[in-house]
Amino acid sequence: MVHDGAASAAVHALKYNGHFGLVDPLATIMVTAWSEWQTPVEMLVPIPLHAKRLSERGYNQSELLADRLAQHLNRPMMPSALIRTRYTRPQVGLNMDQRRHNVDNAFVADPANVRGQRILLVDDVCTTGATLNAAAYALIAAGASEVSAYCFARAVTKQG
Repeated sequence: MVHDGAASAAVHALKYNGHFGLVDPLATIMVTAWSEWQTPVEMLVPIPLHAKRLSERGYNQSELLADRLAQHLNRPMMPSALIRTRYTRPQVGLNMDQRRHNVDNAFVADPANVRGQRILLVDDVCTTGATLNAAAYALIAAGASEVSAYCFARAVTKQG
C-alpha cells in the first residue's frame, strides 16, 4: 500500500484504539478538502457498524467523522437511515472479490428517511469500495435519489 504514514497511523489510532482526540483534526482535513469537491447533499449517513461490533468497539469512527462534517455543512446526519443487518468479518486481509461477497446484502436503508434524498455516505477509509457500494445500493433500493461517498482516506495498492 502507498500511504502517508501519519494519516494512516491517525486513522488506525482512532478506529482501533479509541483516540477520540483525533476526530476533530481528521474531520478538519475532510472539511478543508470538501470545498474542493462539493456536491449537493441533503443528509449525511455514516457507514454503520453491526450492533455486535459497535458493542465491542463502543463507538463508530465513521459516525464521529460524519457528525463533524454535518455540522460544517449544516446538514443533518442520520445514522439510523442505514443499518448493518448482518455481522461481517473485518475486510482487512480480504481481496476485492472476498470483500464484495463479505458485504453483499449486509445493509438495509429506511425508506421513510432516505426516499428522494441526496445522500453523502461517510466512511473513514475506502479500500476497494465494496462496503460503500453495498451501502449505496441499499440506499438507492430504499429510494434515495442520489448517493455520493466521502472518506478520509483512500487505500491505494501498488501496481507491479
